[in-house]
Amino acid sequence: MRKDAEMSQAAEEQRKDAILEETFYVSSKRNTVYRVRLSERGLSLRKESHCGNAASKTETIRVDDIVGCRCMRSKRRSAGSCACGPGASRGQPRLVESTETVQPSDEYDSSAYLYVYAYTLKRRRRERMTVTLRFRSFDRYEDNLREASRWRLAVKCLVAGEPIPKPYMSPAHRNLQSLLSACPTELKNLLVILNPKSGLGRGREAFQRRVHPILSEAELTYDLYITRHSNYARDLVRTRDLGQWSGLVLVGGDGIVFEAINGLLQRPDWDTCIKRLPIGVIPCGSGNGLAKSIAFSKGEPFDQNPMLISALSVVRRRLNRMDLVRVETRKQTLFSFLSVGWGFLADIDIESERLRAIGGQRFTVWSLARLINLRTYKGVVSYLACEAQTNGLGKSNGDARISHSKSCGDDLDHSFASEIRESRSFDGMFDVDERAFEVKDECDYAELQDKGRGVVTETLALETSGNEAATTGLRRRCDSFYSARSRKSAYFSTGSGSISSTYHSVEDLNDSNLESSNITYGPPSSLPALTTKVPSSWTRIEGEFIMVQAAYQSHLGQDCLFAPQAKLNDGIIWLLIIKAGISRTNLLQFLLGFSTGSHLSCPNVEMIPVRAFRIEPAEDSSGLLTVDGEQVDYGPLQGEIFPSLATVMCP
Repeated sequence: MRKDAEMSQAAEEQRKDAILEETFYVSSKRNTVYRVRLSERGLSLRKESHCGNAASKTETIRVDDIVGCRCMRSKRRSAGSCACGPGASRGQPRLVESTETVQPSDEYDSSAYLYVYAYTLKRRRRERMTVTLRFRSFDRYEDNLREASRWRLAVKCLVAGEPIPKPYMSPAHRNLQSLLSACPTELKNLLVILNPKSGLGRGREAFQRRVHPILSEAELTYDLYITRHSNYARDLVRTRDLGQWSGLVLVGGDGIVFEAINGLLQRPDWDTCIKRLPIGVIPCGSGNGLAKSIAFSKGEPFDQNPMLISALSVVRRRLNRMDLVRVETRKQTLFSFLSVGWGFLADIDIESERLRAIGGQRFTVWSLARLINLRTYKGVVSYLACEAQTNGLGKSNGDARISHSKSCGDDLDHSFASEIRESRSFDGMFDVDERAFEVKDECDYAELQDKGRGVVTETLALETSGNEAATTGLRRRCDSFYSARSRKSAYFSTGSGSISSTYHSVEDLNDSNLESSNITYGPPSSLPALTTKVPSSWTRIEGEFIMVQAAYQSHLGQDCLFAPQAKLNDGIIWLLIIKAGISRTNLLQFLLGFSTGSHLSCPNVEMIPVRAFRIEPAEDSSGLLTVDGEQVDYGPLQGEIFPSLATVMCP
């Protein structure tokens, strides 16, 4: 009895918190009733029980897991065919945007459909959940659309973190146009830069098939640029007017992130741009250290589906500050987001490039080669140790939300065409066979979308029970000839066109405008010049080394947990030093421990939290120095941390 009373009290509290509430039933099982409630916590679906003593089953989709929603309506597939003819399908009507004004529409179905897209966390993986709410309480489509739009407005305000206009939630508010125009929108596109050569060279196809649909669900538009040569991303970011974009999304490996960040710091207005333009990372490379570090910091299951988790980071737009390190060599000044390497790992990173065709396995193969032919490096390593305890460091800034924009990255018909902008590609049509992406209906598209992604899809199609007409005094609904069933809802919810048709050329980027520059701005250094001695407060180590690696992210690669204590903005450089004399057995144990972080417990391995460091190889020696996996000139090098200099998008 006490348990029943507690459940009843909890249900009463939920009802009080409800913003909107409605009764729906499953199209194929009309005796299965759901009470759907929208609150600030999320969308709650309570399956009503017909047995008085049986407990009702409730499932809640958290607001944080919802990426978008859109209204649809039914439309005849062929203007000249009747509902029972071969040109129409009663089981699967074509759905178009709710603002569709082009006739003819389906005169037999006056329903308005609200699709809610979410990616819920279940069993340590993200599963795609689509809830279809069919509003059919009235015999006029406009009345049903008004109720669906009321729910859409509330959901989009919750997702965007904006206050819900309470007067619009009342059934007495009958102005449909005000409901449609009140939804929060993001006015500016995203700038997407894609490296087609990263990883196994499948970046364009992966973005087209696995990232673009998620951006479309969230109604995010973008301008897409395809890199054509080395330093293309750096020069593009350095020379373009970045005020026209609301975020920078980088599709590729850590190399394109390195180029873009240094392009930002080569702008005279770097301070404004780097604060105003958050960076999102979609991993398509061999290492993907930053993308994994971002997901790791938020506890997201990155390994099951890296591109999905990273795409959700772009959609959710929860912003987090990130440290950068100013790196100075004798010839140039760079800004690093990941690591500086000298010795063993740097050799593996650069020399394994010849095995790029095998993807991330190239690091494993070359590690064994370098382990057999072990090298030592003579020189001096100096560092400024952290003064404060590291336990209390690394508190991240509060998450911020940026509202979503209108989407037109699909083949849906729109009524407000002048207000909606399309996502654009500046590399022309993708050079793939469009027939491979052509789909017949929304179910085919979803199966194609989910194939090989590791995304489990779950859908629930519900429709109103018809009670509202009785309570509002309006005319009761007229039943439709057929229901819109979405076994696996398509991202576009249409059966038209090919996926790649959403990408079209606008113009080609004029490479002549992208002149290289070696001028680096950014915050000034507080370190002594490379030609002078380090201060006496620094620790100095001289001798022979196997490797020296300075990292500021938790992961150097997807499977390399290099600094388990590292945070995105802890203001710490984690300096790992292995001096000569370590046995090959211990070094192998060190390599095997990368995936779990147990490498730090190996003998002769020292990890030191520092604020700044300097590496000075012996003048008569040779070797490799890397910054974020990119080779730099061999010689003296020093770096210092600049806390919270950049901003990244997190899931």
